[in-house]
Amino acid sequence: MKFFIGMAVGALAGCQSTTAVELQPQQTSHISQGVYLVEFGAAQDFSLQVEQLTQVFGHYCETETNLDAVSLQWHRSMTSWMALQGQERGPQTALEQSWNVQFWPDKKNTTGRKMSALLRQSKPNWHAEDIATQSVTVQGLGALEWLIYDSASDLKTNHNTCQLGLAISANLASNADTIARAWHTNPWLELSEKDWDSEYIALLSNQLDYSMKKLSRPLAKVGKPRAYFSESWRSGTSMLNLQQNIAALEQLYLADGRGLDTRLRQLDKASLADRIKEQFQLTLNTWPTEQSLFELLQSKEGYRTVLAQYNKLERLNYLIHEEVAIELGVVIGFNATDGD
Repeated sequence: MKFFIGMAVGALAGCQSTTAVELQPQQTSHISQGVYLVEFGAAQDFSLQVEQLTQVFGHYCETETNLDAVSLQWHRSMTSWMALQGQERGPQTALEQSWNVQFWPDKKNTTGRKMSALLRQSKPNWHAEDIATQSVTVQGLGALEWLIYDSASDLKTNHNTCQLGLAISANLASNADTIARAWHTNPWLELSEKDWDSEYIALLSNQLDYSMKKLSRPLAKVGKPRAYFSESWRSGTSMLNLQQNIAALEQLYLADGRGLDTRLRQLDKASLADRIKEQFQLTLNTWPTEQSLFELLQSKEGYRTVLAQYNKLERLNYLIHEEVAIELGVVIGFNATDGD
């Protein structure tokens, strides 16, 4: 089943939360404040979207009439996660939740095997507490995607499977709330301007590097792509996810006029700032979303299309990781995703 963004929008009208307590961001005059506010907003949005996913799943389990609404809210939750995905900078409590939220890359279809094993247990009542003790492969967004989209899932016909999905979404909502609360305070207040420059560039570089690996792993060797390494291949939303990654990175870079773009211009580096901004816009405006990454890798033409997108991200990475770092006198070391 291929996902289409426009479907079932009206089905969610009555499922918006009115009980969530909204956290307020910490207000400071620190140089990192603009970026912090972007991160705070992203964490709050992710928590809200997953909370609504739990509500929609619960409604489906009661009525079993509108799976389209579940898939739509799953996609919204996944999209909101793209702003936080691949982070290696920020509150440790938030970073520790990454694998619980999403297990990827799934090189050996561990998610599929673990989910099938859970269904074979024939457990009468699943709860969030049960899921929290399971493998991370069945706790997050990938597990829910498997339930909604995989042909081996009997979500449409088995009420117990629906209860499993509800339990997974409830556990995910708890983890998302942990992330949101971790961003309640700015983790960078002790950093000097120089240290913040280094931290900020690393923040952008780490997330961009993660996005690049979402293309390079499936691309693999020329002529021998590994399409099943694609993120969200079951729902066909891998390229849409990546577009959201890039849009979120652009927002982090700009930080509502308080980010790296403004800092470069203040240092008389407007030409470099313009090139980065233009590269973001070029990448976003020409990003293909009509087909999934899995579909594109089925043909030579599609492979070339994906490779062209990778080159755009590589150019963006060079501008930030190399040119900006040089201009600001920052030395960026290897990150945790290098060399795998």
